[in-house]
Amino acid sequence: MTPAHHREQLNNMLCEAAEIEHSLMCTYLYAAFSVKQSTAEDLSEVEFAAVQRWRREIIAVAVDEMLHLSLVNNLVACIGERPHYRRFNFPISGGLFPADVAVALAPLDMGTLDHFVYLERPHSVEERDASRYQKTNFKRVLPKGRLMAFADDYSTVGELYQCILESFRFLVAEHGEAAVFVGGIDTQLTTREFALDGLHPVLNLADVERVITRIVAQGEGSTESVAGSHYGRFCAIRQEWREFEAARPDFRPARHVAVNPIMRSQVVAGERVHIVAEPAANLLDVGNACYGLMLRLLGLMNDPWLAQAQIRPAVARQSLALMHAVTEIGTLLTGLPASPDHPGVTAGLTFTVSRAALSFVAPSNACSVLAERNGAISKRLALFAQDFPSLKPIADSMAGFAQTWRDWETGLRSAGTAIAPMQAAPVVVPKPSVAASAPAGKVEVAHCASATVSFDHGRCIHARQCVMGEPEVFMANQVGEWIYPSKANAERLVRIAVACPSGAIKVERHDGGENEAAPLVNQVRVRENGPLAVHADLHVSGRSDGHRATLCRCGQSRNKPYCDGSHADAGFAASGEPATLSSQPLAARAGPLHVLPQRNGPLLVLGNLEVLSGTGRTVDRLTETRLCRCGQSKNKPFCDSSHVAAGFVADGE
Repeated sequence: MTPAHHREQLNNMLCEAAEIEHSLMCTYLYAAFSVKQSTAEDLSEVEFAAVQRWRREIIAVAVDEMLHLSLVNNLVACIGERPHYRRFNFPISGGLFPADVAVALAPLDMGTLDHFVYLERPHSVEERDASRYQKTNFKRVLPKGRLMAFADDYSTVGELYQCILESFRFLVAEHGEAAVFVGGIDTQLTTREFALDGLHPVLNLADVERVITRIVAQGEGSTESVAGSHYGRFCAIRQEWREFEAARPDFRPARHVAVNPIMRSQVVAGERVHIVAEPAANLLDVGNACYGLMLRLLGLMNDPWLAQAQIRPAVARQSLALMHAVTEIGTLLTGLPASPDHPGVTAGLTFTVSRAALSFVAPSNACSVLAERNGAISKRLALFAQDFPSLKPIADSMAGFAQTWRDWETGLRSAGTAIAPMQAAPVVVPKPSVAASAPAGKVEVAHCASATVSFDHGRCIHARQCVMGEPEVFMANQVGEWIYPSKANAERLVRIAVACPSGAIKVERHDGGENEAAPLVNQVRVRENGPLAVHADLHVSGRSDGHRATLCRCGQSRNKPYCDGSHADAGFAASGEPATLSSQPLAARAGPLHVLPQRNGPLLVLGNLEVLSGTGRTVDRLTETRLCRCGQSKNKPFCDSSHVAAGFVADGE
């Protein structure tokens, strides 16, 4: 396969990778939906337990494919293109992908599992594809030197990703990183929106290498091990399946679900099952409507105005609710007859994509269209809920989403942004259900001729450098006015601000002198029995936040992610002298440091960072880490997932 020598060809490769990840996700989900749901379906207790475990494993692999799709779209966005959520409808004709990357919707039988193993195989491993997936002799060849984008051939998905990486390397060497990575972070998805481990923004070539390494390792495995990869997991299921078959030759884990179901009349001859029996046909219709709306929301997530309006986390929650709806409806369909022409065969979700564009002209248009669509789907689901009670809560949540979009539309129109384009300046949106992300607490401001001093009560951890360093300026324990900036010159005021570890004190000079600059080395200092003191060009939850902050690590603060001194009352005990870890000097030591609080989880930190002990010893050097904020990790200051068992609750916005 030939690496891309221009952006258009690279974007074409990335879009094909997105279509493959999207298609694989759907085929894995279809197989998982087909699995039998009780021992009454000719399964022993032991077989049923294994089959349900397989279902969970296959769905987990599908979730990984969702992560891969999101990461590929971050790669698309980082080069300035729009993320790609469209794909061909099933069954996908030969030649649209290489012959060895055939995809189709089929229940979980041994042929399907063999095909999954074949798709995820490492390049060096010999596997035979199932006979159901007929190969063509068609070869896709990229003509040399063309400006138009052409699809090239490859034998494994891993080979495609390796070529994408080589393409990025070529373009960076040719044009430089600044010219290649022209897309911003606002158009990319991170773990702020979806709790997918590894969902990070792509800002440079190092990020590209990290992302592609992760995708390939999760799929086919690394050179060291394939045990936890998709290939390894599917092989393990196949081995266990063969053991059950050896004990009972008529063992079948899945229902007789349609192969290649379609919701419209057949156009191309081939193995197809047209879903026409009721209630399956109408349930399929609403299931695909939910799937299509989910794609529109995912496409919307990458529009800059959504991040500016700070409603993206709420839209992410709606996307997740629709994924749940698709799973519920997809499973229900496999228990319903498909067609009188196919006796004994049950239906399945077709994941049909309409021709409608996924993007919107303007924010208010998006709100109007999405309110209407949510409302229509909610009403249809409510009708089905009479026979399928599990759809009732989904119908209710969709009705709530419809109202939320109407509320946002009202706010947009009242703000006079009805005709603003998607890429317009920040849009002010009312907050019907989204909590504010700004730190709580009263902020006092005092002025003098040389400077303005602000003090944020919600950030203060009472380190006392202010009242001890400039007692005439900061007169503590005094009723009423207590900050007198005129008692010191601007230079001394800035010195106090620089000494404030929490960033509660900020000084803006008016005498022409320099304000506090970002440090030359980003650092987080682990305070004994206390918070994490950060000194960097700091961005918290996507918002510029000065150069200093103390972040809670006891889990008790009422002003998360910031420390409010609760660790003292809680008797929090944690060393400020963690063990030194082996690390190499960073290529760069400064630059933006992004702190992204994960919902009910740790602080995701992205950027150049040196972790220091309380006495200043270097603990670790890294460009990405998760720092514990629940207080329960046994590997402090780093997260070890103890927050899950502890039931830690914290906002992720």
